[in-house]
Amino acid sequence: MIHELNTNPLQVAALKHTRSPPRVSDAAFSSLFDENTKLREQLEASSGSDFDIGAFREAALAATPPNIIECVEANEGNSQEVCHLPSARRFEALNQKGITLWMTGLSGSGKSTIARALEEALVLKYGKHVQMLDGDNVRTGLNRDLSFSQADRAESVRRVGEMACLFNGGGVITLVTLVSPYRADREAVRRRHEDQSLNFLEVFMNVPLDIVQERDPKGLYAKAASGELKGFTGIDAPYEEPLKPDVNLPNWDLSLDECVHMLLEKLRLEGFLDGGPSDASGLPLPPGFTGES
Repeated sequence: MIHELNTNPLQVAALKHTRSPPRVSDAAFSSLFDENTKLREQLEASSGSDFDIGAFREAALAATPPNIIECVEANEGNSQEVCHLPSARRFEALNQKGITLWMTGLSGSGKSTIARALEEALVLKYGKHVQMLDGDNVRTGLNRDLSFSQADRAESVRRVGEMACLFNGGGVITLVTLVSPYRADREAVRRRHEDQSLNFLEVFMNVPLDIVQERDPKGLYAKAASGELKGFTGIDAPYEEPLKPDVNLPNWDLSLDECVHMLLEKLRLEGFLDGGPSDASGLPLPPGFTGES
């Protein structure tokens, strides 16, 4: 059963005539509500298996402006940066810049394991603010209404991509671990970052199918092989490898420490690690010393 948004006319009218603070024109606001109302009516009229949720989402996004006027100082169609603490001042105060590392690869390719180890190094040794958005964890909340259909996978990537933009824009090093099997969906996330002048690196967990099948930490490949699990990426659903990833990580032939080192070096070269690591007291370690025994 699909629950509709409350479209009480009195509430809509009250919202339309709100004057403080000014955000968007009455005409634009009314047009937006009209378009969304039409979409909801189309949804109500749809029934059975012929309803295409992917097409509905695409139409809904097309009918909704990607930006709003956030404060009086900003103008329609222009940057909303004036409404926020300037990025340069934020990054200077935090002593770090935001970036998204989008880790893509087959299930069992080491995305979460490597991301957790990288997060630990960044937080404990470099004193960085890090947020990890794991594919499994986001499905317990943000994406728990989504299935594993192609349309729902695309929506999962879009939602996590938008969340990554928010953390990234706040100066947080954001680690995303998501199978994200389709190139078009990953490229859409990259474009959203670029449109907001946010830093983005695609990290490809380059592990052959036979290796992840052998690893099979969750027993999913065995279930897919037996037919118990349908639409599993790499078995009976496609995985489209990145054509030009920013980082190609063949971790099946590397140790965990080597993988983390490669990613730290990439962040260093890109200017996201200032100075060296520190010890537990916060004091800097000697050059070249990582704290490992």
